[in-house]
Amino acid sequence: MPTLLLILTTIFFGLSFILTKSALQEIPPLSFIFFRFLCANIFLLPSIIHLRGKVKKEDIRRGAQLGVLLGGVISLQTIGLQTLTASASAFLTGFAIVFVLAIRCVVQKQAPSFLALVATSTCMTGLGLVTQSQGLSWDPGVYYTLGCAFFLALYIYTLATYAGHSQALVLTLLQITVITLLAGLAALSLEGKIHIPTQANTWWATLGCGIICTALCSWARAYAQQHLSALQGAMISTLEPVSATMFAWLFSGEVLSFSFYIGAAMILGAIGLINWLLQGPEA
Repeated sequence: MPTLLLILTTIFFGLSFILTKSALQEIPPLSFIFFRFLCANIFLLPSIIHLRGKVKKEDIRRGAQLGVLLGGVISLQTIGLQTLTASASAFLTGFAIVFVLAIRCVVQKQAPSFLALVATSTCMTGLGLVTQSQGLSWDPGVYYTLGCAFFLALYIYTLATYAGHSQALVLTLLQITVITLLAGLAALSLEGKIHIPTQANTWWATLGCGIICTALCSWARAYAQQHLSALQGAMISTLEPVSATMFAWLFSGEVLSFSFYIGAAMILGAIGLINWLLQGPEA
C-alpha cells in the first residue's frame, strides 16, 4: 500500500510540472510558490483541530528543516522551469536518486549493495531514454534543476529519517507553513512585490498545484515514507519524468517516441526490483 500510494503521488507530482509551466506564463516564480503553498495551507487549515496537543517541540524542528529543504526543491525547480520544458525538468530532477545513494553511503559509511546499484543504473538509463529527444543544453535552467535534485535527495533522506517519529499530517502542515512564509518574504525582497494572478488559467494551475500536488501529495509522501527507505522513495520518484511527459503529451501535444515506452518500462522494472527482491528496511 505505501508503495502504491507513493507511485500515485509521484504521478500527480508529474502533473505539477505542467501546471507550474502554465502559471509561470503570467507571474514570476516566487510569487507562484507563495500562492501555491498558501492554497495548500488554507486547504489543510481545518486539520489544526485534530492536532491540538499533538505537536511537540521536536516536530516543529523537524517540520522547519523539511520546509527549508522542500522550499529549496520547489524554488530551484520553478526557476529552472522558466527555460526548460516540463519533461526535461522532470528528467533532471530524477537525478535525485544518484544523490540519495551518495548521501546514504556518506552518512552510513557503507557501500551500496550490488542490487541497489543495478536498480539505480536501470532507473538512470530509463530516465535517459524517456527524455533523449529533449536535446538538453547547459543553460542556467539545467544548473538550477540539478541543484533542485540535490535538495530533493536531502529532503527524501531527511523525511525517511523523521517520518517514523512524527505524524505525517503534522510534518506536512509545518513544512508547508514554513515554505509559505519564506516564499512570501523572498517574493517581496527579490521580485519587488507579490504578483497576484489575474487570469483564470493561472488560478486553476495554482489551485491544482496547491491542493492536489502540494497539500494532498505532501501528506501522502510523508505517510508512505514511514514504511519505505530513502532509496525506495527516490527510486519511485523517478516516475516523475514519465508522468510529466505523459501529461505533456496529453495537454501540450508533445510526441512520444518508442524510446519513451522502453525507458518507462525500465523504470517500472527497477522499482519492482528494489521493492520486491530486497530484504530489510534499507534498500
